[in-house]
Amino acid sequence: MSFKEIKEKTKKGIFSVIRCKDYELGMKMAEKVIECGINIIEITYTVEGAGKLIKELKNKYPDKIVGAGTVLELSQAEEAVGNGADFVVTPCIVEEVASYCKKNDVFFSMAAATTTEMFKAYKMGSEVIKLFPGEFVDSKIIKSLKGPFPFLEFMPTGGVNDENINEWFENGAYAVGVGGYLTKGINFDNLDLLEERAKRLVNAVK
Repeated sequence: MSFKEIKEKTKKGIFSVIRCKDYELGMKMAEKVIECGINIIEITYTVEGAGKLIKELKNKYPDKIVGAGTVLELSQAEEAVGNGADFVVTPCIVEEVASYCKKNDVFFSMAAATTTEMFKAYKMGSEVIKLFPGEFVDSKIIKSLKGPFPFLEFMPTGGVNDENINEWFENGAYAVGVGGYLTKGINFDNLDLLEERAKRLVNAVK
């Protein structure tokens, strides 16, 4: 799908950030989250074989939006997109990744923590700024930023949970990224806890 199509489909969406080391655990986490009704899966490049996992998930769930996160290298972006990734997310500004995604009409979101970084990311084509780390700012920051930057959209990531997700959306978040709340401490023996967290998150959204 094109940049525009993915941007439209992810509005008001929950990006479930799958962060672990083990490939099989990453697959189980993604499957469990999808079963609970979250349709956007972000496979981080901390997962061993992340590119392969993206391809497997896209083949198994062609109607879901699956992309790559924690992308720091051009080669990672190329691999992810080559394996069917619908989007690319970076934890900071990575110019070569921005250029690649823009050239290939791939939706991407780069992280920024200052107004200078936000505007720089936008000028490179990142229309949705990953507001990171989100746990260190108040949700009202989006309304403040919209004053001088009405053309920017924001995806807070970090610190988003079932108790504050609506506050983020009410204050203008385009989408949210949820990682630690979902996957922290999860292993093969307690996937039911991940299911419980995912359901709470989905049910919390008004």
